Amino acid sequence: SSGINAEYGENTATQRRIAETLNRLRNAVENARKLEQQLASSSGSSSSNLSSLSNRLERCREEYENLKTQKKKLEGQLQQLKRDLDSSQVKKRDLEDCLQIRKFEQEMQSIKEDIAAAEKRLGELAGARSEAAKMQGELDEKSRNRAGLEGRNRGFTDQVNRLERELKSDMFRDAATTFHHQNIKCHVGQQTARDLEMYILAYERAIMRFHSDKMQEINRTLRELWVDIYRGGDIDFIEIRTDDDAAESIGRRKTCNYRVAMNKGGVFIDMRQHCSAGQRVLAALLIRLALAETFCNNCGVITLDEPTTNLDRDNIESLAHALGQFIKSRSNTGHFQLIIITHDEDFVELLGRSAAIDHFYKVSKGPDFCSTIAKKLIVE
Repeated sequence: SSGINAEYGENTATQRRIAETLNRLRNAVENARKLEQQLASSSGSSSSNLSSLSNRLERCREEYENLKTQKKKLEGQLQQLKRDLDSSQVKKRDLEDCLQIRKFEQEMQSIKEDIAAAEKRLGELAGARSEAAKMQGELDEKSRNRAGLEGRNRGFTDQVNRLERELKSDMFRDAATTFHHQNIKCHVGQQTARDLEMYILAYERAIMRFHSDKMQEINRTLRELWVDIYRGGDIDFIEIRTDDDAAESIGRRKTCNYRVAMNKGGVFIDMRQHCSAGQRVLAALLIRLALAETFCNNCGVITLDEPTTNLDRDNIESLAHALGQFIKSRSNTGHFQLIIITHDEDFVELLGRSAAIDHFYKVSKGPDFCSTIAKKLIVE
């Protein structure tokens, strides 16, 4: 673009020079015409003036010829310059068109960028519109909730006013004082309940400790009786075992599940379904004796009904000997009484041999089928 402008400036200067030369040529022609007119008008003038004018005319002709020659030359240059100028103008127009195209392209790129920015802003605007619609929905929902809450608040306010009017009535005028008294009673009752819970827990623990101590005593007595009486070798001793319910809570009684177990070689086995009938009868008798030994110190009445049922001879003799020893140990207490109901006369005789008893009462039927009770001495 700068080269074309420089070339265009040079052509303009050349055209200006050509125009100046043409003006000079026109001036020379005009001067020659003036001289010819002067020559024509001054035909009667002196020869010296004519000679001078002729010289001037000659010079003007020479100058005219020179100028014509220069004119032709300059006209050729002018034609060449016009052609060059036309070509330069075409190039200039092409370059200007290219510059215009580039300018249009730059403007188009700028417009595209503006369009992209506008589309981006439009997308943001769409998102903002969506967010605005969402927020408007939330606002509407909160407005509805607010209306509902205001309605509920009015209802609560009416209820509060109604309750305040009721509190001012005769029925509730002394409500604060009554509530204070009742609150005191409630706290006292709660504290009493907590104290009772502690007392109940302590009482239950004491009972369970008493139970544990007595069970140990019962099992110790039961073990001694079994070792003294039982003549078999398959059972070392028996024991009452308990499966305690370990949960401690108020309102739930702690229960114990009792079972009789026999020991052989340090291994305990439940006697249920694992012992004979005689062993069961003997275990029942000894358990009753152990319970009486433990709990009946002040109530010395023991009743045995058919204690020799299902017992063999050796165990009967051992039972008679143990009962004899038991009677002798309790003979010093004045409130002890042993009642034995049996059909086994040999067992009664064995009791008599132990020197524990000297008489017994025999129940029999007479000829009239009436029962009679008779006191019999052991020696008989």
